Amino acid sequence: MKNMIELKKPYVFDDEEYKSIDLSGLENLTMQDAIDAQKEVVGNGEDQVILYAPEASQAFLDEVAARASGKPVEFFNAMPIAMCSKVRTAVQEAFAVKDQAKDGVVVLDKPYSFKGETVSEIDLSGVEELTSIDVSKAENEVLKTGVYSVNMKNFFAYSCALAARASGKPMEFFTGLPLHEAVKVRGTVNAASFFE
Repeated sequence: MKNMIELKKPYVFDDEEYKSIDLSGLENLTMQDAIDAQKEVVGNGEDQVILYAPEASQAFLDEVAARASGKPVEFFNAMPIAMCSKVRTAVQEAFAVKDQAKDGVVVLDKPYSFKGETVSEIDLSGVEELTSIDVSKAENEVLKTGVYSVNMKNFFAYSCALAARASGKPMEFFTGLPLHEAVKVRGTVNAASFFE
């Protein structure tokens, strides 16, 4: 089974023994789950890494793993480092980008349906037409989630807000995208080529 981590020795948490960790739920997570995980980590103020490189933040990865497994985040926080490394790798693979967008068009790995519309690609080329006021409005959308950072471009909520403005689609279209597509959207709306 994909995203099932078999352990060399059992892991005991809350008096229960685990011989494996089921992260198959990673396949069902959405960009909204990434937004919620970022919000949780930023909200508790314990991790500054998330402000600059979310997928490198252990606290963020633990939050995502908790959402994927249905276990409390403490299950992952208390894990020995060798097991933690396996979980980290599995979660980071969920964020791995196979194909980069070309000319601002994100090609999805699988067709995506939203309110009766099914798409296989998302045209974000409108990013190059965005203005300073669009950026300010996107930042304000992020603030509504309760998150603030001097480096907004690493936040999935900011990527959704910019993508919505660039495409004319509602923000909810983007928050419902599968997790692995979230990194493509974030990378595309923040591409240096748009800001030359």
